[in-house]
Amino acid sequence: MIRSESETLTMTTSPTPGPARPLAHREIHIKDLFAVVRRHWLLVVMLTGLVAVGAHLSSRRAVPQYQSSLTVQINSPKQVFARLDDIDVDELALRTDPILSEALFLTTQELAIRVVQDLGLELRITNPAIHRGAVMASVVVDTATVVAGDYYLTLKDSDGWELQDASGRLLQSGTYTDPVRGPGFSFRARPTTESTVVPFTIEDYATAALRVSGGLSYRVRDNTNAVDIYYTSSDPTLIPHVLNRAAAELRADGARRARAIARNRRTYIEEQTRDAHARFQEKLAEIQSFKERERITDLTAEEQVVVRSIQDLERDRRLLLVKISTLRDAISGHDSLGIATLNQLAAVEGTGQNAALTFQIHTLLELYDERRTLTAGAMGQRASSPQVAAIDERIAHAENALRGAVEATLKGLGDRMNALNEKTDEQRAILATFPGKETRIAQLQLEANIIDETYRYLLGQFQAARLQEATIGPYVDILDGASTAYGIGPSREQKVIIGALVGLLLGIAGAFFLEYLDQTVKSAADVERVLGIPVLGMVPREPGLRPGAGRGVMTVNNLQADDPAVEAFRALRTNVTFVGADKPVQLIVVTSPGPQEGKSTTATNLAVTMAQNGKRTLLIDGDLRRPQLHRSFSLVAEPGLTDLLIGNVSAREIIRPEAAPGLDLIPSGPPPPNPSELLGSDAMRSLLNALRQSYDYIIMDTPPLLPVTDAAIAATNADATILVVRSGETEEAACLRSLDQLHRVRARVAGAVVNAISPQRDRQYSYYSYRAAPPTRSPLRTFRSRLANML
Repeated sequence: MIRSESETLTMTTSPTPGPARPLAHREIHIKDLFAVVRRHWLLVVMLTGLVAVGAHLSSRRAVPQYQSSLTVQINSPKQVFARLDDIDVDELALRTDPILSEALFLTTQELAIRVVQDLGLELRITNPAIHRGAVMASVVVDTATVVAGDYYLTLKDSDGWELQDASGRLLQSGTYTDPVRGPGFSFRARPTTESTVVPFTIEDYATAALRVSGGLSYRVRDNTNAVDIYYTSSDPTLIPHVLNRAAAELRADGARRARAIARNRRTYIEEQTRDAHARFQEKLAEIQSFKERERITDLTAEEQVVVRSIQDLERDRRLLLVKISTLRDAISGHDSLGIATLNQLAAVEGTGQNAALTFQIHTLLELYDERRTLTAGAMGQRASSPQVAAIDERIAHAENALRGAVEATLKGLGDRMNALNEKTDEQRAILATFPGKETRIAQLQLEANIIDETYRYLLGQFQAARLQEATIGPYVDILDGASTAYGIGPSREQKVIIGALVGLLLGIAGAFFLEYLDQTVKSAADVERVLGIPVLGMVPREPGLRPGAGRGVMTVNNLQADDPAVEAFRALRTNVTFVGADKPVQLIVVTSPGPQEGKSTTATNLAVTMAQNGKRTLLIDGDLRRPQLHRSFSLVAEPGLTDLLIGNVSAREIIRPEAAPGLDLIPSGPPPPNPSELLGSDAMRSLLNALRQSYDYIIMDTPPLLPVTDAAIAATNADATILVVRSGETEEAACLRSLDQLHRVRARVAGAVVNAISPQRDRQYSYYSYRAAPPTRSPLRTFRSRLANML
C-alpha cells in the first residue's frame, strides 16, 4: 500500500500510559508514488522488457496486412424498376434504403464467387512473403477439371521455370515465354533475378470466396449516394484487382437483376399474347359460321350495353390474374427471400398502398442490413457466431411473416376475383334473357371483343417489355478506381513501442500491487501512521553494524565519527534526552516486536553515544534467554544479572566497569529457567532503584515482545520504552500487537526507532551522509524551486 513520508520527526509523547493518539501526517504526494516505483524498479524494467521483446517477436511472425479503396456512386434504381410496369412506383415500394441495399451485395457469396472465378483466386501462394502478382500473371483456373493440392513453382533466374507437385514430381518446365500449365490451371511466370521457389495451392472456389467476402467492407458517406469500398488482404499486388472486379460485379448486378425481372415478365406476356391471339381467331371463325348459318348481323342497343359491361369486367379480371400470378411466382420455389424477390414484390401494382406488405418488406430489408453490418469486413463475425445466428433466426421469422402477408394479399385478390366472376355471370345472365339468335350472336361478339382487347393489350405490353429489356443499363457508377494497396496497422517499431508502454503500465501496476501486499513498515511515516507514536531515530542499513558470528552486536566505536550510523545514534540520543523534558527519563527499556530487528544493536549504541556525551551510563543485558551484549565488548557473561537476582553474588561483582569509555555493563549471566519471574521480582526492582542512585542513564536490552513476556514485565519498571522495528521486515500487525501489549501493562512508550532504513525507504536520514560537500538537490526539487521563484 502507498504510504506518505512525514516532513519532520515528532519527538513528543503522551506523558501518561495508554493508547497513543494518531499523529497528523500529510496526504499522499506524487513523490510517494514515484518512491513505490523506485522500490520495485526491477519488476518494472523486467515487465517492460519482456512485453517489448514479445511484441517484437510477434510482429516478426505477423503477416503484414494491406488495404485498397475505391468509390462508387449508386444512383436511384427507381426509374429502372418503374419502367417494368405502366404505373408509378415510389421509392419505398422498391426498397427501404436503396444505397445500403445495393451495397449489401458486396458481402454476398455470389459476388465473391464471381470475383474468384474471374481472377483465378483458387490459386493461392502459401508463402505470405511472396506476392502472386510479382511472380504470376494471367492466372486461369478451370473449376471443372482442376486438381486441388499443393504445387511448387521454381523460378531459375533467366533459365526458365519448373512446376512440381507436392511429392516433388516434375510436371512441366519451360522458359518465361511459355505458359505454365497444370491440371486444370494455367498462368505465365514472371522472370526473376534470383532463383525462387514459390509454393502454392489450389483450393475450392467456396473457400477462396470466403476469403474475398471476409476482406470486403464498405462505408456509405453521410448525406450522399457515394459508397467507399475497401478490401484488405496480405497480397498488395492482388488487392486492387479484386477491388476493381468486385466493383464491376456490383455495377452489373443491378442491371442484371432488372433484366431478369423484365425477361420473366416478357416471357409470361408473350405466352399470354399467343394464347389470346389463337382464341381470338377461333372466336372470329365461330362468329362468322354462326352468322352465315343464322343470317344475323346486328345487336340491339340494350344488348350492346350489356356486352360492353361484360368486356370491362373481363379486362379487370385479366389484370387481376396477372397480379395474382406475379405474386405467386415471387414467393414460390424460394427457400429464402432475397433482395431480388423483395424488389419483384415491391414492383407489383398496389404494393405501396398495402401497409402490411410494405411493412414486412421494410422489416426484412433492415434485418438484411443488420446482418451485413455484423459480417462485413475482415473483422466481421462468422455465420456460426451467436449474434449472427440470432439475426438469421429473426430473418427467418420475418420471411415467414412476409409470406403470410403475401398469402393474405393473394386471398384478398382472390376475393376480388370471385366478385368479378359473380358480376360477369350476372351480366351474362342478363344477356341470356334476350331473345334467341340475337342473344347468341351478342354473346359470341362479346367473347370475341374481350379476347381481341386482351390480345391488343398484351401485344402492347409485350412490345414494351422487349424494349425495356433491351434498354436497361447499370445505375452504379465507379467514380474512382482502386487505389494502390497501402499497409495498415502499426509498424514493427510502433508495435515494440506500444508493447514497451503496455509493459511499463503492467510493471507499474505490479509495483503498486506488491506494495499493497507488503504490510511491513518501511519508513518513519509508516510507524507514525500505524502506531501513532513518534519516531525517535532512523538507523541506516550500515554494513559495519551487522553482528558477526559469535561476536555480538557492533558498536559505533568501530565507525568513523561522521558515519551516517553514528549521526543517526546521536540524533536518537538527542531525541531520547528531550523525551524527558516533562518527566525525567533515567531507565530506558529497548525491545522489538520480534527477533533480528536490531533492538540489541540499538540499545548498545544508544548507551555508547550517551556515554560519549559525558553521561554516566549503565547498559544491562536483560535478554536472559539469548544474551549477546557481553560478546560486543569481549567480556564474560558470568557472573551476571541472573546470579544477582537469585542471591549468589552482589551488585559490585556483576558490574563490568568501563566496557567502553564512560559505559558500564551488567551481563545477563547464565540462562535461568524462569526469566520472566526474575525480571518481575522484588530483587530486580531493588537492584534498579539502587542503580538509579549511581547512573544518569540505565539502558536495558530485553527479549522481543511477541514471543515472550519478559520485555513487557521489564517495561513496567522503566521510565520509557523504545520499540525497535526493522524497515521492510517488521509487519504492521506485529507492531500493533506489541504496542497493545505495552499499553496493557501501562508502560510508558517514548517512541520507536526504525532500523536498517535505506535512502529508497526514507530520504530524510540521508542528511547524515553530509561530510565535506553540501548535498546536491534532485532535478525535481531544483525545478520546483525555480518555478516557485518565478511565480
